Amino acid sequence: MWAYIKRSDGRTEEREFPAGVYIEVGDILEDGSIVIDLPYSDEIDDDTEPLALYDD
Repeated sequence: MWAYIKRSDGRTEEREFPAGVYIEVGDILEDGSIVIDLPYSDEIDDDTEPLALYDD
């Protein structure tokens, strides 16, 4: 999972987190950085429509 974070000195950076780590916008990390954006969400939107429908 990738996230944009804001460091305590004001700089922003993009950081990769290992699989299985769950973070949200606004979370404060161990080093004091704050998650400001999640550009590549691992979650599937509930509003996503299937690409093809199959009838049996």
